[in-house]
Amino acid sequence: MKELELTTKQAVEYLKENVKIHDNIEISYNRIFAEGEVLNVDFSKYFGQPGFRLLVSLDESGLGATIEIDIYEVEEDIIEFVHYPKNGEDVDVTVI
Repeated sequence: MKELELTTKQAVEYLKENVKIHDNIEISYNRIFAEGEVLNVDFSKYFGQPGFRLLVSLDESGLGATIEIDIYEVEEDIIEFVHYPKNGEDVDVTVI
């Protein structure tokens, strides 16, 4: 597993460039921990501003729960994440 220490901006850029649909992710931000499969990556504009949202299906929940994470909204609160790409090496990112 590759380990990286990135600034907030670098972590967001990593997510934008590397996280794809069907990858798995564990992400901690603010007081939230979410773990699951990425179902969608959305770069649509919202209210005229660029957007970046991840739709994640939470693992092992009998409810079939999904959450949408607005990365730009929580970027200052991201603590760390582990990216498990479908094809490639796992990456553990700590935000400094």
